[in-house]
Amino acid sequence: MGFALMFAASSGAVLSQGILYVNPQPQPYYSMGGTPFDFYIDINGDGTNDFILRSQDSGTSVNNAVLIPQADCMIVAMGGYVGDMTNGDVVGSSLNPIYQWTNTKTTIGTLAILLDQQFSENGNFAGQTNGYIGFDLVKNGLNYYGWMYVSSPDQDGLAGDAGIYGTITEWAYESSPNTPITVGAVPEPSTWALLAVGATFLFCRRKVIP
Repeated sequence: MGFALMFAASSGAVLSQGILYVNPQPQPYYSMGGTPFDFYIDINGDGTNDFILRSQDSGTSVNNAVLIPQADCMIVAMGGYVGDMTNGDVVGSSLNPIYQWTNTKTTIGTLAILLDQQFSENGNFAGQTNGYIGFDLVKNGLNYYGWMYVSSPDQDGLAGDAGIYGTITEWAYESSPNTPITVGAVPEPSTWALLAVGATFLFCRRKVIP
């Protein structure tokens, strides 16, 4: 059994032009092992879940974290796992050939405990302290491209590893449909004051998953 959290913005749909930036509070996170839980993520605050960030305990020696696109939304994958994109990469209809679009449940990372009690992990975020996830927010048949930043800070004296646990601390997306966005890009300084109010996120509901 576990819990689920949903994020919704205080201002609604993708209306203004340019990049919209969000610093969600509380921040979605995932971790390996323990009680399974979901975070429901509403990227643009229209009251619809766009992605589910799920931490799973399989009941065996293998645990994982997955990202699940909802409806027609998509995420960038690489080698069968969620892609760890690089600052400066472009998210759009055309991607660097090492990446692919997917609209299916995709694993961020997998952690297995071997017979000798050693750990083995897999995924593009394994061993990384941070990285970026590219996404396509699809609304009414239009594509709003964006990125999420994943951070894995040091905990209890151990170096951070986003392949085992991580927090989505921010995201940004193009409010102009079908417009590519550069990973790491944020609004121009002159627009920050206007976006500060619209990008405030609120806790909405809690749900137990079976």
